Amino acid sequence: KEEERSAFNLENTDSEIPFSYSKENLVQNMVSLDEQVKLARAEEKKRVQEERQKNLKIKEDLLVRLEQLVNQDETLESINEVKDIQREWKTIRVLPKELINELWDSYNVLLNRFYDNHGINIELKELDRQKNLSAKIELTKKVEEVLNEASLKRSFILLNKYHEEFKNIGPVPTESREPIWQAFKTASDLVYEAKRQVFTDMETVKEANLAKKQILAEKANLLNAVDPHSPQDWSEKTKSFEKLFEEWKKIGPVPKSNNDEVWIQFNGVRNDFYTNRKLHFKTQNDAKGDNLKLKHALCEKAESLKDSTDWANTTKQILALQDDWKKIGPVPEKVNQAIWQRFRAACDVYFNAKNQAFAGRKDEENANLLQKQALLTSLEALATKDITHKEAFAQLKEINAAWKAIGFVPHKSIKVISNAYEAANNAVYTKFSSQIEAAKSANLSEHFKQLGSGHQGTKGLDTEEQNIKRKISLLNEEITGIENNMSFFAKSKTAEKMLKEFDLKISKARKQIDGLKLELSALRTTKKEMTSAQAASNEDTLAPAES
Repeated sequence: KEEERSAFNLENTDSEIPFSYSKENLVQNMVSLDEQVKLARAEEKKRVQEERQKNLKIKEDLLVRLEQLVNQDETLESINEVKDIQREWKTIRVLPKELINELWDSYNVLLNRFYDNHGINIELKELDRQKNLSAKIELTKKVEEVLNEASLKRSFILLNKYHEEFKNIGPVPTESREPIWQAFKTASDLVYEAKRQVFTDMETVKEANLAKKQILAEKANLLNAVDPHSPQDWSEKTKSFEKLFEEWKKIGPVPKSNNDEVWIQFNGVRNDFYTNRKLHFKTQNDAKGDNLKLKHALCEKAESLKDSTDWANTTKQILALQDDWKKIGPVPEKVNQAIWQRFRAACDVYFNAKNQAFAGRKDEENANLLQKQALLTSLEALATKDITHKEAFAQLKEINAAWKAIGFVPHKSIKVISNAYEAANNAVYTKFSSQIEAAKSANLSEHFKQLGSGHQGTKGLDTEEQNIKRKISLLNEEITGIENNMSFFAKSKTAEKMLKEFDLKISKARKQIDGLKLELSALRTTKKEMTSAQAASNEDTLAPAES
């Protein structure tokens, strides 16, 4: 990729043309390499098969020669020839697996017959058996040294090699045959057991690595669940994906059966992100030219309006142009400041002229400020009155209408007077909304009494109670899920907007829970009252009549 980027930079001096990386050549190279590997494997397999058949034929010929020597009188030449056969037998290793034991059994039988059934050259034969015993003792020591081998793969290769050599050494003195075999087998068993434990430990570590990689795959999935909205968001998310990948590379291997699955799960999300990122910036680059045309058009409109004295209509038009400007996306960086200065200059010309024209209206704005301060005093007093909520909201409506009818106030006082008015307005609403909640509660009680008086009786109330509880439970689960997501994205620099959305969802859910709890309380109160009334009615029915 870096080679293509360097070549692209040499060929293209225009920094506005974005670099686009194509994986086509890489894919073709990978396919070609894969085909070469498959071909090499096939050729190697064919070569091994041919070598196995060739070796099989050689060993069968050796068995024929050995059988001939066994059936003839023993001489010094025959003993030497048997030794030659043994040496040649040892050098031949690669054989068809299904015939290895059969060949070995035939070879071992003939070799033992040769050494056991003839009485000539006893001393030479015994010396040969002693040499074989020494060789097997050395092999046993080598097996014990395998315990210190760090590589698991090499350990089993060596062990198999030593077993093969042990088989091919030849017979030992009869009294030593079983002891040396038991010693060799015990050493081998110790190695197998130790390496088996190493293998088990490695599998345990692989399982732990699998869990870590599954967590990274889940993190990648959560990270990709929220779409970036700005270049900075894309940059931060790219860094987050790169960090996850670095963590992935530091984790060791996983069980072979899970390797492909967990990699596809993790890398699939990464590929989706980088594909969307590439498409996003391509779209952005294509859109910048269109955005520039739109901003040029806004500049022309602003310049056509900058000398207008129709203050009311023109102000609305200029403000609308400014809103439109904000909605248009970015333009090429090299013209960004120039186009903005042009638009701002036209707007400044208009608003400077307007400010000069409205310079004599300060007295009127100060008078408006006094009127709004008087209304603010009335609004604050309303919050302390002991009246019904209907009367309070009627007066609040009148005050709001009067407030809206008053004209502009001095610019420096807008924020202060508006904030004070909003706070007083909220105070009135907060105080008298409790009366509304009480009225709602009374209506709920009446609703539940009607439900309990139906043909199902209190069973209908029980069903309604379960439905309310289920809704509360679902909302609590939703809040828990949102809070978990918030904790994951809390440290992200670009998560501020997303976290605000999460807070709004949680606030909305909690308000719904509060409303449902109010319904649940009213339902339980109604059910309790109806149960008590029913019990009293039953007592009256069962009481004996007075004589």
